[in-house]
Amino acid sequence: MLRFITILQRALPVAGLLVSASVVAQPAPPPPEAQRRPPPPEALAACKALKAGDACSFTSPQGAEKGDCFAPEGKPLACRPSRRPPPDGGQPIKPAK
Repeated sequence: MLRFITILQRALPVAGLLVSASVVAQPAPPPPEAQRRPPPPEALAACKALKAGDACSFTSPQGAEKGDCFAPEGKPLACRPSRRPPPDGGQPIKPAK
């Protein structure tokens, strides 16, 4: 039993250091805004003569897109497709009704 306690006393600090090092080594994820790509030129051009909330359409590499003109705070007005791609590359986000 004494041998087990001695081994445990030596192993626990080493295990703690390994866990601490792995946590510190993880890079912090970028803020959500930094993960988003800017709208394509076609989406920007589609809303050039329109205002926020107006219906719009443009052609993307995936085909014809329909949506509405939208501009986040401090960003240019662009056509936001009704079938928006998700920020993480998963399944498309369903439009709000």
